[in-house]
Amino acid sequence: MKRKDAWWDKLGNPQYGGEMIIRANRNIVNFDPYFTEGLTSIYGGWMERLVADDWTLDPAIWDYIIAWRPSKYQKGLLAESWEFPERGTHIVHLRKGIHWQNIPPANGREFIADDVVFHYNRLLALGGGFTTPSPFRVADIRFQDLISVNVADKYTVVFKFRISNEESIMETLHSISQAQCLENPDAVKQWGDVSDWHHAIGTGPFILQDFIPDKSAVLVRNHDYWGYDERHPQNKLPYIDKLKFVIFPKRTKP
Repeated sequence: MKRKDAWWDKLGNPQYGGEMIIRANRNIVNFDPYFTEGLTSIYGGWMERLVADDWTLDPAIWDYIIAWRPSKYQKGLLAESWEFPERGTHIVHLRKGIHWQNIPPANGREFIADDVVFHYNRLLALGGGFTTPSPFRVADIRFQDLISVNVADKYTVVFKFRISNEESIMETLHSISQAQCLENPDAVKQWGDVSDWHHAIGTGPFILQDFIPDKSAVLVRNHDYWGYDERHPQNKLPYIDKLKFVIFPKRTKP
């Protein structure tokens, strides 16, 4: 049976290889999402979120131009699925078989629910021995109603909220910001934080290879990446070999 034509067929077939150069309008001063804000583009190269955009959705329906998106147009990334079994309870089921990049001290181990709990406990000082929230989250009203994050089993995370509005909970946990980028707990435990670019480890499609302050950051293909193209499911991601962020900071007028 022939596949029904998809809206992306007119774009042609994707090709492997090549380099993409992206302009960054400010210097990258820190590589730890706990200590910074506003660097979603580059962080997304090596760190991933639980939920992301649906690349099979026709742009005529929703084009993702603005940062906010309705939850019905979101799709699982590290998360396979999610549910709201009762008021204020958000359960996230993780994909199995996802691994951290094969860089010490993570060494390619499997990504599990404990890693998600570690991230939010550290970010918001909700538990796990963390007592100081990220300086960028102290006044962040989005998280003020998040009570706790706990492991139900190896691949299941339970979020408890004071509120019950499902759309508000989705916006809090799965919006586009650094707060949703998951850093590697092993690296944090070994070095105290991952502010240094040499300690950048994630589950994402690219590995941070080099960084020159005020000039550039280079990311190369993670050959062990778990993901496949949603539009072309037989194609393993990523397509390109290298991402280069060239930094041209905004200058104030004299």
